[in-house]
Amino acid sequence: MRVFDRFWSCLPYLRPMATVTGDSVGYGIDEDGAGCHDLLGTRCDPYVHKMLTGEELDVCCHSNLVRAVAPYRLCESDVHDVLNIFQVTGLTEDGHQYFVKPCPAKKGDYFEFFAEIDLLCAISTCPHGDMTIPTWGPNAADPITICRPIGVEVYDVNQELLAGWRSPSVSDYGGMHGMS
Repeated sequence: MRVFDRFWSCLPYLRPMATVTGDSVGYGIDEDGAGCHDLLGTRCDPYVHKMLTGEELDVCCHSNLVRAVAPYRLCESDVHDVLNIFQVTGLTEDGHQYFVKPCPAKKGDYFEFFAEIDLLCAISTCPHGDMTIPTWGPNAADPITICRPIGVEVYDVNQELLAGWRSPSVSDYGGMHGMS
């Protein structure tokens, strides 16, 4: 995601939810084809963790997000795709294998967006910390030593800046998907 890119809602609504308005990292695409603010990967979850290790684990981003939305009467199926802010990822040219590089963000860096519709943003700082360091197996690092806190700020927009702007409407498709 880069400045002026938009987040879109899923079907059948298909409307812009937010637009990226600021990014202090400005990573772009590097020589390996990697970019920052990952949309390729998913979030760590207890299902894949159990499949890979045989262990039950509730300390993962997916579980953090499920707990975060629960007070709003939302459930696990309401946790949709994620944006891994400040995570640098790509696909190898030869085998199209997913890879992760060290995070370029430093204290004070930010990623900013304008919410175009009412949004509930659930946030998890990855309990595994730096994704370039092994988090399981014989060389696993202690996640507490590699986790970094994040700050979140929410601002009201000056109403003068919104003159003439309106929140996007839901898609007006009125068909029946070929069914009568």
